[in-house]
Amino acid sequence: MLRVLSRPLFLSILSGVLLALSWYESVPSVTVFFGFVPLFYVVNQLISGQRAFWRVMFYSFIAFFTWNLGSTWWICQATAAGGVAAFVITALLMTLVMAGYYFIRKHAGASVGMFGFVALWISYEYFFHNSEIAWPWLTLGNGIGNHVWLIQWYEYTGVLCGSLWILSVNFFISGLFISWQQKIYGRILWYVVDLLILLVLPVAISLYRYSHYQEEGTPANIAVIQPNIDPYNEKFNGLSNKQQVSIMLDLAQHAVDSTTDYVVCPESAIDDRIWIHNLPKNPSITRIRTFVQQHPRVKWITGVISMREFAPGDSVPPTARKFRGRKGGYYNAYNSAIQVDTTDSLPLYHKSKLVVGVEMMPYPQYVKFLEKFSIDLGGFVGSFGTQPDRGVFPSSDGRFGIGPIICYESVFGEYVSDYVKNGANLLFVITNDGWWGNTPGYMQHLTYSRIRAIEMRRSIARSANTGISALINQRGDVVYSLGWWERGAVSGTVCASNKLTYYARKGDYIGSIAVAFMLVIFGVACYNWLVPGKHRRIRLEYLRKRILRG
Repeated sequence: MLRVLSRPLFLSILSGVLLALSWYESVPSVTVFFGFVPLFYVVNQLISGQRAFWRVMFYSFIAFFTWNLGSTWWICQATAAGGVAAFVITALLMTLVMAGYYFIRKHAGASVGMFGFVALWISYEYFFHNSEIAWPWLTLGNGIGNHVWLIQWYEYTGVLCGSLWILSVNFFISGLFISWQQKIYGRILWYVVDLLILLVLPVAISLYRYSHYQEEGTPANIAVIQPNIDPYNEKFNGLSNKQQVSIMLDLAQHAVDSTTDYVVCPESAIDDRIWIHNLPKNPSITRIRTFVQQHPRVKWITGVISMREFAPGDSVPPTARKFRGRKGGYYNAYNSAIQVDTTDSLPLYHKSKLVVGVEMMPYPQYVKFLEKFSIDLGGFVGSFGTQPDRGVFPSSDGRFGIGPIICYESVFGEYVSDYVKNGANLLFVITNDGWWGNTPGYMQHLTYSRIRAIEMRRSIARSANTGISALINQRGDVVYSLGWWERGAVSGTVCASNKLTYYARKGDYIGSIAVAFMLVIFGVACYNWLVPGKHRRIRLEYLRKRILRG
């Protein structure tokens, strides 16, 4: 039995399982703090043997594939091929991080290798937050998002510092385990003391902040609508758009009173394919206008599918589509949010962090032909258009500014901070994540909204077509919610704050620092690899003299 438990394949799978468990709401997130330990043990055992590199890569891939499959298997509910592709590609990218660690450790030593792995991993997460191939779902700091009392310091650092914390604890536990194996008792004591400090100090700071934090800002009364329209059988091919709008108007009628400031509906709640130049005349918009005229305090925010035609001479973006059955002409389709109130203004915001393979193909200016392979989730195939800035919907009295975050955008902390810097004192997340069914996917998605509430210290109203819809306070607590697969509305009061957190101002600076460290450490390893050991001192002395001479 002990022989089986110590085998590399078993330990690699165990590592992936431990990491995946933290993405389940019913499981304590503590497993992510030692999830890498079995894999590090395998790597340390293999690193000096024959064919070490390829063995390390193989077992690392097994661990990371297990993690991806175990935590995000629900993607296959919407697209089996897309899910498998996501598991394999993400696991390969994670394995590249381990390849970098192997190289650094081999050419710069074990201690530098440890720092190198941390810098490489956070740089990898930073890349996944900012590239067009964006999939930061498994950012390590997200794994403890269910325990908001544990991460109140995210308002200063963002989620990437959570990753730094988790990786550091994993390395210290690994070091403790190795020292225990080698019976180096002085080092064991050192590791135990450091681990206690590393664990207790952030938790103590967070608990203090959580227990003493007071909600700030202007009270806002919000009604969140959850129409619970089946995305597969009703949303795009069962119920007419008129019927769907009627469901939401009826729910709002029962949820709104004379004090209600906002009604919030889900992503793509209006699927009329509305031409932007024709917004005021659209029947769905007209019906909502009638409702807000009867309730003049209300501002109605909802998702729409909008389109814009490009006139001759306009700059046509790579996402533009040609008209079918018509000679010439291009248009863009957008996954948008709109605000309807008693004024003549109809502000629109276009979703700009798009799901790869569903709403966009990365780098469409180079690989536009791949759009025909996009997955159809919502009746539109191909890349949606985007906009360069984060739009904010102001209220006519100037009290509120709404950041309309559409679905996947809520996963990106620095991206959401741009709404706040543009004047949003409330954040609304509108989503239609029912594609995944009753799986952990929608619960994980809710968790990321809770993390954003802490990072920005902004209350969040979350309208999800099939659940979970919720009102989240500035500490990340879900104060009101409506469960999965229920039709209804949830109403309550939250506070609209205008204060900027340190993280909202600075963004993912942890990622930038990690990239700088990674480049320096990788440079040292490359130098040691390229220059034979006996010549390194001579070369370094030569460089020092050249620098001193100017």
